Amino acid sequence: MPTYRDKGIVLRKRTLRDADCHYTVFTEHHGKIVLLAKGSRRGKSKMSPHMGTLGVVDIMVAEGRVIDRLAGAALIRPFAGLFGSLPKLTAAQGFLLAVDALTRRDLPEERIYRLLISFLEALESAREEEGTRTPVFDAAAIKLFEALGLAMELGCCVRCRQPLTRFGNAMNVVAGGIECPSCRDPAAMDVSAEAVETMRLLRRADLSSVAGQALAMRVRREVGFIVDLALSAHLETRLPALKYIQSVA
Repeated sequence: MPTYRDKGIVLRKRTLRDADCHYTVFTEHHGKIVLLAKGSRRGKSKMSPHMGTLGVVDIMVAEGRVIDRLAGAALIRPFAGLFGSLPKLTAAQGFLLAVDALTRRDLPEERIYRLLISFLEALESAREEEGTRTPVFDAAAIKLFEALGLAMELGCCVRCRQPLTRFGNAMNVVAGGIECPSCRDPAAMDVSAEAVETMRLLRRADLSSVAGQALAMRVRREVGFIVDLALSAHLETRLPALKYIQSVA
């Protein structure tokens, strides 16, 4: 049975009958893969502790006819600092679920793998802000949209392509961007100039610098709401993690 090694981050775990599990892993060179781990729920399993921790794992994969099997795993880079903060842990789990929901299997995309690493690094080092939603999640989601070809149009009107004015614009997540005062639906959601400028900033800034940005709470909430709308618009069913993130925040 042919085998290969790769590095990856576990996006999701699903338990099966007996003591087996399915692990969804986003790998560096093979994209998103689903692995069957035989006996990983048993107390003596040597792979389960490595696969159940937020971090980068070195995996050995045995290729199968129907589904590949996890033949070995070793945690090589843990992000242990996330477990000391419920808001950080929630944001991490929410983003991993978003990546799982928005990506397809077996399509290598190193940009998304690097984005996952950068996101977990920035989130771990971010200042603890109890009761607020971290801008690192929103910045990572905006960058994820761009990597998947779903980037929101923030430079001009998504309909007439004319430069945006500062006031009177509206957000249309279904159309994929901002509508100018002339093109907007009167019932559409207003979007402030500060929120548009912040989303532009989050798109181009490194995630490591986003954690230190001083953003007004009103703007952070507006951007977070827009990101949630965009995530929901690109999913067939509403992402369960979003409600959890909002309840914690």
